[in-house]
Amino acid sequence: MKNAREKRPNGPGRLVPADEIGPVPETFRRPLICEFCDSVVGPVRGYKNVPNLFRLLKGTLHQPGCALNPTEFIRGIAHGSHGLAHVTDRGILRLELPEQIDAMPPFPPPDDETGPDGPVRKRDTTTVRPYLPPAITSAAKIARFLQMHGFDPDTVDRFRVKPHGRPPIAWSRFCYGPAHPSYTALYQRLRTGKTSAHPIALQGTVQRITRDKNGRPHARLAVNVPAGDERFHILLRSNFDSLIKPLAAGTHVLAVGDWSIFDGGFTPQLRLFAEHHWQVAYWTTDDGTGQLTEPSSPPPTTARQRVIVQTEARKRRTERQRPAAPASPTTPPPVPPEQLAPAESTSAPAAASPREEPAAIETRASRVDPAAQPSPAAEPMPEAPPQPTAPAIPPMPPAPPIPLQPAAPPGRGRGLRRWFGRRR
Repeated sequence: MKNAREKRPNGPGRLVPADEIGPVPETFRRPLICEFCDSVVGPVRGYKNVPNLFRLLKGTLHQPGCALNPTEFIRGIAHGSHGLAHVTDRGILRLELPEQIDAMPPFPPPDDETGPDGPVRKRDTTTVRPYLPPAITSAAKIARFLQMHGFDPDTVDRFRVKPHGRPPIAWSRFCYGPAHPSYTALYQRLRTGKTSAHPIALQGTVQRITRDKNGRPHARLAVNVPAGDERFHILLRSNFDSLIKPLAAGTHVLAVGDWSIFDGGFTPQLRLFAEHHWQVAYWTTDDGTGQLTEPSSPPPTTARQRVIVQTEARKRRTERQRPAAPASPTTPPPVPPEQLAPAESTSAPAAASPREEPAAIETRASRVDPAAQPSPAAEPMPEAPPQPTAPAIPPMPPAPPIPLQPAAPPGRGRGLRRWFGRRR
């Protein structure tokens, strides 16, 4: 048991949580009794995977009508599970999972006693509003009962689960609870790629509610859970905000579905995306009495919510499949105005210098810049944006005429011509 009470002559005394169990001397007074009846209990200090808890003394049983009486609780679950739970000869409850775990019986019938928020009873079926499938209702009540017992291994061993078409398995293989290393066992099982033929349930307490980059809330059920050389977080997420809205820090949750591992962040995440209201059952601790409330569930999703979520998912898929836009051709950078003057001066031959020869003038005039000539093989370039008009350049003054040089005298002859020239 998770809690006990100090026995007093005039009635039950102070509520003692199991966290106060520690080295001698202890902070509570003995004798201790069950928090719901007068059966005497004793403290058990935790070891290895077993937390601190209170246990009935040897030869002691819970009184009839006690909420922690396993025999009465098992009998009540078997009676209110719509034929899905059976008690064996050894007093073990076996919960059968139907082929469709969300199968709902027809209710409420006309002869039911219903209230606005009270339980709905139909012959051998008991559930709460909003209606939960009988298998989920029984699983949530069992999880809450085991939490009240502090996950006592002896009490946990009195429950079994039989998946559809398969042999029974231990409760700890269907519902993974906060007792270490239950979370780690599920994480390592999924990490190795092992699949499950039945839905997996996980029980925990909300640590905090956070929001992702899209603004959607999600519940963190555990943070930095050790698993060998790494650690992981446990998250309950949903595309429907209404399934997370009723949860808050300290809320106890049973989430059922297909759990998976997400490695996209800095720390791996063991997470579940809930799509239906029956995948989330929750209960709280009453601040006044310290007792756990009855399990409940978020409201069912509406047709409008489902249409909105489907539209958003289709939009995200379209954006991911859309091909990338082709790169636009690069336009040459605009030419500064100060660089336009030399380009215009090359369109006509420059004036000759007075010292240049006529042949050099003709050669320079016939020379044309090859960059200015259009190439017939060149591809058409995209039109450049309009450039600012350059300031007008004043015309250059005409060059002075080049004076003609007098003809050079003929050179002197050589040899006989030179000798005969002297004779004349």
